Amino acid sequence: MYHDIFKKARLTRAVGFVVESLKELWDTFLMLFIVVDSIGNIPIFYSLTSGMGREERIKIFEKSVAVASALLVFFAVFGYPFFQYYGVSFTDFKIAGGLLLLIIALQGVFGRVEAEALRSEDLAVVPMATPLLAGPGAIYMVMYLNSVYGLLPTLVSIALNTLASYLILTKSNVLLEKAGKNTILVLSRIFSLLLAVLAVSLIRSGIYEALRG
Repeated sequence: MYHDIFKKARLTRAVGFVVESLKELWDTFLMLFIVVDSIGNIPIFYSLTSGMGREERIKIFEKSVAVASALLVFFAVFGYPFFQYYGVSFTDFKIAGGLLLLIIALQGVFGRVEAEALRSEDLAVVPMATPLLAGPGAIYMVMYLNSVYGLLPTLVSIALNTLASYLILTKSNVLLEKAGKNTILVLSRIFSLLLAVLAVSLIRSGIYEALRG
């Protein structure tokens, strides 16, 4: 009897651990997905690669996703320790990051700078990998996620977002044909609004912690 009770308790703890881990992975994936905004970047990426063939465009997309992923992994691992070395507290980090995300969100809600002004010799790296995919907001977010959820969920989130970005961008021609450019822009505005809500939450939490301290 006691053996059965012990087995049930252990099974309950294991199920609870799995559910909690899945929730953490979902939370980290969703927050980073909103900031990266691969869907909203589709019209910009297509504008930047106008005149290229489909195979060349896909190669550019692949390189930009790979470079962005490498940047996010680097800052997830080494970014926040760098700030800690210079005495920046997590509360300072949260308030500053929240303000940064709010500015980025407002730019997304009210419209971005035209992509043609961002042309460079290597489009896959600048501006496509950074700042469009792995911009200041995404870099802040991976450092924040590492601080709150730990390195492993953050790295898994980066990997899942890398896969999602790759699939979204390489299949973006289908999305544009089926949904249309206006629908993509509307979705981008919705993601920007969600990002603004998240940013305000971070600022409010940071200010509360600073006042309490």
